[in-house]
Amino acid sequence: MQAFTTQLDAVLNETDVKAPVVAGDKDNFFCIFQAPAPKKRRLNPTTTWAKYLADSENSKCLSVLAAEFLKVCKSMDSVNEPLATLFQIYQNSLQSPPRSALLLALLYNIFHPNSTLPLYDRIKSPISLSKSFIQLTQYLDVSNQFQWTGTMALILRCLQQPDCETIPSETSVAIMMSILKKINILPLNCNHDQRECASKGLEVIQAFLEIPSAAKTAHATYYDLLREISQVFPPGVVIHWTLERFMDHLQERRQNLAFLVMPPDASWPLISQINRQHEFTNLTQRPSHLLFAPDYAKGIKDGQMTTYVSLFGDLLYQRAPSDEIFFMIRQLPHNPAGVSALRESLVIKTRDVVRCIQRHSRFHEPRQTDMHPPVTANPDMVIPDSIDFMELLIELSDQLYAFVGSELSQISNIYPTGYSVLYEDLIVDYHALITPSDKGPAELEKDNTLIYLLLQLIHIEKVGGKDKLLAQDYAGDEHLFRLLIALYNEDQVNSRDGFYLRDLALQCAISHQQIYIRDRSMMKLRHPKLAVIWPYYSQICYNVQSYFLTKYKNNLQDLTCLTNLPTQENVKVAMESQIRQHIVAGTLFIYLVPNYQGKEPELDASGMFLKGGTLSHKLLDMLNIDTKHRLLGLIYKMMLDGEQGPRFHGDPPPQVKFVSPYVIDVVYKLLSSTPCSVEPVIKVLFDKLRRYDRKSIQDVPMETTRWQFTVLQLLNFRLIRPLKFTATCAHLLHYMKFALSGSKHRALHNLVEACNHSALSIQTSHKFLRSLVDNKRERPFWFEDSEALARRAVMTIARVVKLRGQGDAPQGIIAEILQILHKHPIIWTEEIMAFFPEPVRDFYRNQEQSGVANGIPGAVTEGEVSTLLEGTSIHNVLLVPKGTEPNTYILSHYSDMANHPFFLCVFWEIIIIHQQISETMLEDVRAVMLQFPPSHMSTYTQQLIDYALWKLDPKNPSATDAFDLVVRVFDDLVWKYQLLSIEHVLQALMTGHPARSGDLGLKIIIQMTIHSSELSSRIAHWNSLGFNPRAWEEDAYYEKLQNYLARYPEYFSFEAHEVRTGNTNIVPPVETPLLVSYNNVLIRLVNIFDMIIGRFIEYQMTDTLITFLDQFGSMYLYHSTPMGFVRDTLLYYYESPTLRDPRVIKALVKLLDFKQVDLSPVLADYIQDANRSEEPFDEHYVHEICRKLAVSMDPKECGMKTDSSLPERQYREISNPAAQGLYVAVIEALSAPIPRERFMEQLLSLVLAKRPGSVASAATPSASSGAGSSGGNSTSRVVPEARVIHAAGLLLSALPKEFMDQFFVEVDSFTRTDETLLQASTPSEKSTAASRLASASAAYSGAKGTGAPGGSGGMKAEINGRHHDASGSSTGKRTTAQDMLLSSLFSSYTFNRHNYRSNLPNSFLTFFHAVVHYSSADILLRVMKCLENWRQGTCLPPPEGSSLLNYNNKLIRINSRYDSLRDEEIEEGDHGDEGDETGATAAPVTDPNTNMPKKMVKNRSIRTDTQLLFICALIGPLTHRFEKVQIGGTTGHFFVVLVELFTMVTDMIEVAAAPGLCTLERVIDFIHHVRAHIPKDPDTSARLALLLKGMRPWLQGRLGSIV
Repeated sequence: MQAFTTQLDAVLNETDVKAPVVAGDKDNFFCIFQAPAPKKRRLNPTTTWAKYLADSENSKCLSVLAAEFLKVCKSMDSVNEPLATLFQIYQNSLQSPPRSALLLALLYNIFHPNSTLPLYDRIKSPISLSKSFIQLTQYLDVSNQFQWTGTMALILRCLQQPDCETIPSETSVAIMMSILKKINILPLNCNHDQRECASKGLEVIQAFLEIPSAAKTAHATYYDLLREISQVFPPGVVIHWTLERFMDHLQERRQNLAFLVMPPDASWPLISQINRQHEFTNLTQRPSHLLFAPDYAKGIKDGQMTTYVSLFGDLLYQRAPSDEIFFMIRQLPHNPAGVSALRESLVIKTRDVVRCIQRHSRFHEPRQTDMHPPVTANPDMVIPDSIDFMELLIELSDQLYAFVGSELSQISNIYPTGYSVLYEDLIVDYHALITPSDKGPAELEKDNTLIYLLLQLIHIEKVGGKDKLLAQDYAGDEHLFRLLIALYNEDQVNSRDGFYLRDLALQCAISHQQIYIRDRSMMKLRHPKLAVIWPYYSQICYNVQSYFLTKYKNNLQDLTCLTNLPTQENVKVAMESQIRQHIVAGTLFIYLVPNYQGKEPELDASGMFLKGGTLSHKLLDMLNIDTKHRLLGLIYKMMLDGEQGPRFHGDPPPQVKFVSPYVIDVVYKLLSSTPCSVEPVIKVLFDKLRRYDRKSIQDVPMETTRWQFTVLQLLNFRLIRPLKFTATCAHLLHYMKFALSGSKHRALHNLVEACNHSALSIQTSHKFLRSLVDNKRERPFWFEDSEALARRAVMTIARVVKLRGQGDAPQGIIAEILQILHKHPIIWTEEIMAFFPEPVRDFYRNQEQSGVANGIPGAVTEGEVSTLLEGTSIHNVLLVPKGTEPNTYILSHYSDMANHPFFLCVFWEIIIIHQQISETMLEDVRAVMLQFPPSHMSTYTQQLIDYALWKLDPKNPSATDAFDLVVRVFDDLVWKYQLLSIEHVLQALMTGHPARSGDLGLKIIIQMTIHSSELSSRIAHWNSLGFNPRAWEEDAYYEKLQNYLARYPEYFSFEAHEVRTGNTNIVPPVETPLLVSYNNVLIRLVNIFDMIIGRFIEYQMTDTLITFLDQFGSMYLYHSTPMGFVRDTLLYYYESPTLRDPRVIKALVKLLDFKQVDLSPVLADYIQDANRSEEPFDEHYVHEICRKLAVSMDPKECGMKTDSSLPERQYREISNPAAQGLYVAVIEALSAPIPRERFMEQLLSLVLAKRPGSVASAATPSASSGAGSSGGNSTSRVVPEARVIHAAGLLLSALPKEFMDQFFVEVDSFTRTDETLLQASTPSEKSTAASRLASASAAYSGAKGTGAPGGSGGMKAEINGRHHDASGSSTGKRTTAQDMLLSSLFSSYTFNRHNYRSNLPNSFLTFFHAVVHYSSADILLRVMKCLENWRQGTCLPPPEGSSLLNYNNKLIRINSRYDSLRDEEIEEGDHGDEGDETGATAAPVTDPNTNMPKKMVKNRSIRTDTQLLFICALIGPLTHRFEKVQIGGTTGHFFVVLVELFTMVTDMIEVAAAPGLCTLERVIDFIHHVRAHIPKDPDTSARLALLLKGMRPWLQGRLGSIV
């Protein structure tokens, strides 16, 4: 090799001296590299070559070089290394024209098949030239036309060699990029030679992209080039005009691919706390979609896609917890531009809220009274007729306080200092809202609401005090002050809807900051507007301050002075909170917790707390946000923060150790009123609860027990509702897991158990599952001592998985959780397991098959009880008269925990023997039971119930018929003597263990609930006391509760008998009493009633269930989450026959408080009137459900109340308007007497804008309705907004799986039978291979001319709109209307709607992706099933239990003529008997080549390229989700199925035999796009390689790289 190099240098050096080549002499050598001459001037290559060799020096040099090259190739028996050396030398000789010309001639002759030199035959092995090419293209100079053209011709000739190895795609792309960059630097006014250079370069690029032969793979794909082109030619770079057509073609390919990976409308609102992980990531941020950034930018501009601004807007509108906001912030760039998205969202929400208030106000109508009445010492407040808008201002003020420069803001923990939303930025943004711009008028009229919102921030210490921001502004140029004044609307306060609290916000701000204002006497001169508004209204502000001091602050000894104030007084107090900082908070705190100095304040009757005043929620809501925080901080610091209990001013009596219930009420109202900004306070509270919980396993001081009891009451009976949709909800069990087994105080333990039940009842998210499997848990089992709670947890897990799907939960997590709930295996009856979701049911099936014992763990047998009674004298003290025998022995025996389970069973036997409970033995019974740990009482009660049921079970040979006695004894034990907890007894009776007597247990439950006089009398007395179901409005709850407990006291230390008999010397003494603020058995029982209702449904006890619901429905007014319970019940038990009974549905929905839920009037009348007809539940009803849900999801609507009687948003069961709208929509859908099939039909009629049952013509746009195919009555149909389709998709994703089964049958049917999709494509004549090779520029313009649905050129195919065969052959021509429709199949849905181009496929795609977006990953399995069926040529089976007589007549009913699911075969000649709907006879399908009738065989598969493209559009936006889901063993399984489907369709279509069909080009690009983001594995690659062998040759070359 070294000798060859030396000889080569010698020859070339001699060439430089002897035979210089004239650069401009075309005929000498470079003519063989010219483009082919016209036919009359075309020269024979050998003739041209001979002319060059006529030069003896050239011929001699070439001969020497050829001989040396042959010699070295022969000696090395290889051509690769000598060629690489030759290319390297040529590259180094580019600056020497003679040397480079000679080397180029040699290289060209080596690869030319007609060369006169015998070199081509010597190439026997594959040639690797990738390194040589990339180096050449980097050093070539495009300005040297002869050198460039020659080298391009050489590269082109090399690529055409059959022995040339396929160049790696990365290298090929680098070469093409280098060529493009060189061409792009050509001068704009280039001559013919330079244009020829560009053309030759493009020809080389085409050679890289196209396959050289049928047996070879393309070096690179268009997709490879598309991925890199933006790096070389980013947006804004000037493209040389010679590249424009090529770049336009690439851009069009990218846009066409973007249509497949981007839904027609992706502006899906984010639904807080119901969303799934994938919904938080914006499409533009997904790595797999970076290629389509320009297309996404256009989609965002058109409102077709979400942005982080819109997602923040959704979360702010829906009162999302701050953890979701911060989660979003963490995904943004760590720079000011990132936080600007949050800032912009806050401004947009402010704009929308102000617009909403302006729409509902009469600001342009002056007030009809005196505008400026004399100001008195007690000034009258101007208040509008309705102040419903205040809930919007309270919410927005809370969010601004949380995120704008607040000390409580957590943004500083995420971003460096300075990267936050600042007050000065916000006021500038607000000023921009009212200022016209060059683009148009102002977005808002001036509105005092803006000043009111900013006033909430002025009180923040960081904004107004420490940093001296406002002080510096007032002392300086007053820039911010001037902006604030500019926002003021002086006419608003004098309008019919003027409101002093809002409209005097500027005056309040000036009064608050007056100490900082320089030269106040000249203030009105500097700001002329103040001269008009300041004198009169400043006097009002001054008088309000004086009035507050006199009326309230100096009159706090009157504990009623601030109770139930009228709106006038509430506004005055609220104005004072805006004018003066902290004074109102301090006044209210002293009012709640009086100073124990001077005159002694009143103590409660129990003497446990200082009795202060009460504060209504209306007053607290109106207060300035900072005042709320100040008051809450005072309460926490003085009442809840101390380790030694509450702290008071003065020295109250020692028995005062509890926080007043009225103070706890205020805490609840404040936390509800400002949920966003007080989240750090809640976190502190729960952190302390967790610390105290860990101490529960030790002996804790009484102060800790009192604190836990107080806070857990607040949690269980007040905060459980607002906590449901917060981040804390999923982790609630972690705050009580030690107290559940370690608490010693029985009343506290009872409350802890109730809290666990409540926490389990409100879970809705997979985050709960992840929290259960937390690896940091310190205990092996969650509910080791309580089988009842473990079973409740299983039911909760089953509900979460069934309602939310298992796809979003980590793989295997469910089985892991079910194993750590209880120390013994949990077994279920078939009736209960029938409703379990598949993973939960499979776990227990496998457990059963693994040989787990079916017996009852720890069951007490009759023999053991008999031995204790008859074989020992331990229990004699219970059998003989009191006083004749001490209880020492029995206490000693049961001091051993191993003996505890037997006592209650022995006690039971003694009762049965005596046929009654002897009160003489109750003192000893109590002494024994006090030795039982509180955490074990649930288990001991379960063992007693099991024993008692076995004694009644007919399967027991010694069973007794004493059912009535058993019920009576249980009633006495629960109510009269309170030795057992009613909650424990009811749970033990309905465990669902197959070895237990379930039927007997349910019968006893019926007797102890429906037929229990004790329970009925308690409920009757409760109802008579008039407890307000709206807890925030009930200021006298404590007094009413004490009234109830005075008549029906509750005991937790088994002392009920002693207290009832008047025994004051109770031994052992009772536990230290705890202050009961909310706790009572009736409210605790509501959670147990939920479980009983479920059991009645599972065992199909319909009549009993209806009776139960009617009798105890009134208690559900006090349920923490009644709407959630009704919705969950309807969803979880949807397939139950019991829920098919209209009486059950009506009774269930009646559990809701119709005064708090905005139900459809049609449904409300149907539920409340037993004789109401079902006729109103028509198509309009279903459509109205979706439209109402769409409005509730739209931030621009602001969620303002539709009825003033509804609760304020902050106190509703679900404060998130979108989530509440979804819950209501689900209830309305499942409660209405509409069969599932008809519901789906009506839903699709809304989405597709067509009459159900009509025959659609998808190929004919309807300009009158805006629908592409809207059925026979198109003029009466309205194409829905995109938000309505999104709402319909969200609703369908939340309905039972049976609805989804129905939907996917429709997906399958639509894809197969839609007549638009059944129209196949044919290539135009311009797109043939010959024409594409004519010139590089024409090649790309020709490719653009091929038929393509949705492309710019449209399909230029000749297609019969009536009949098609399997190959896509057709007769006739497509109409212009059809071309218009096909161009809009994958376009923006909103664009189509606004331009009268709506069509069925586009609408269906939009709906499909809305459904999939809001669904769990489980839906990907359904999509996969559809793909597999399409590949196999089979259809999805109809859902089980379908009521349709002929399900093949699909609900969509596109056109039966194109139904590929029909059973009959269409034989040759049969077409003549078929007619269309007008009665015309259909023409037979003919072969276009022979014009003869063609036989059409039965075909159940996808058969057109348009259908294939539609399927790509179905799965394209889901690619990123398929990447994370294991389907078929590998993530690439779905990709293999897609390629199989592609192979099947291309084999079926005759025009796919050769390239030229643009639809297939799109699919090929799509396949490469998907493959680029699917991890490669050997199995997938092997399957793909096998598939490629069966493809058409040209497709093998185009898709060879996917292996």
